[in-house]
Amino acid sequence: MSVRLSESIITLVLFALVVPVAVLPWVHWQYRRRGRLSGWAAVVAAGSALYGCGLVAFTLFPLPDVTGAFCESRALRDYWQTRPFASLDDIAAAGYSPTSPEFLQVALNVVLFVPLGFLLRYRFGRGVVAATAIGALVSLAVETTQGTAVFGLYPCPYRVADVDDLMTNTAGAVLGWLLARWLGRLLPPAVPEPVPDTGRPGLLRRGFAFAGDLLTLTLVQFACRVVLVLIGEGTGTPWLTELATSDWFGGALGVLVPVVATVVVPLLRADRATPGQVAFHLALVDARTGGRAPARAVVLRFALWWLPVLLLISTGHSGVVFFAALVVGLAARSRTDRRSLLGLISTTDTTTTTRVLRSQHPCPTPGTPELNAQREPEP
Repeated sequence: MSVRLSESIITLVLFALVVPVAVLPWVHWQYRRRGRLSGWAAVVAAGSALYGCGLVAFTLFPLPDVTGAFCESRALRDYWQTRPFASLDDIAAAGYSPTSPEFLQVALNVVLFVPLGFLLRYRFGRGVVAATAIGALVSLAVETTQGTAVFGLYPCPYRVADVDDLMTNTAGAVLGWLLARWLGRLLPPAVPEPVPDTGRPGLLRRGFAFAGDLLTLTLVQFACRVVLVLIGEGTGTPWLTELATSDWFGGALGVLVPVVATVVVPLLRADRATPGQVAFHLALVDARTGGRAPARAVVLRFALWWLPVLLLISTGHSGVVFFAALVVGLAARSRTDRRSLLGLISTTDTTTTTRVLRSQHPCPTPGTPELNAQREPEP
């Protein structure tokens, strides 16, 4: 397998893992601030988060195979292009062809920042001056990252920092703002009206919380191994690299991380929620009293659900996990209270965090988390 193909696969894997986990804090904010995640507003907000992740990926990837010869063959002028409008000379030299790489590069730089300007007006209500400034600052951050070799993480830059890119990116942001000024009037509101979020959470929401847990576990384990490899390579301690890539260490992480996330974290939290449930603003309560779920229920849920799930995944039977989750969901759907078999056995019920807060504070007073969430300004 070629180096370029290997890097492309690594890039795809990282993007597939990082994007959903990066979106989880945004999901938590939406439920906490708006009480729901559905409809056109959710599509716009999700598009905003994905656009941000895509912009970061475009800035950093594809990762190069930077060798000593690669750096020695490049001068400072190969890293920074500081002459304004040099790209116009390149377009002229190509005969002003709209299909030439020189023209397409400039057009791509403009188009890349159009969504940013559009979202700044349509989603966040910013004026043209603020949109222009934000577009310029974001573009400056991109060019600085590229021109400084990702702030020194690489021995020499592998992308060129171009002053023309700064100008075309900013122009794209302004163009997007103008487009939103016209098109935004024809679209539904980008920010929904808040709802109480005190009803019983749907099975789809609970299923996504379970998926969020799996993604978080995978990324944390992967991040632990990457950090050890980077430390080992950076400090000249190869045993750390060998440890990170060993099978037994991977197996240890496969046990330790899930136990911390699905047992230790819920036991330390008043709502008994796992990381995925926290993201989707869910809580686990005692089905009989509606109060805090007992510690034994958390341990029992781990033994009856999470332990078999982890064993199936570790033995390469992830499809069985998906099928089991589907069966559990369909069984819960057949009940009027939507409680799963796991909830029945552990005498627990999954509800919303807002509902728990309201049961604890029927008449919220100024300063309570519930009222603070309602009064927080839109970012």
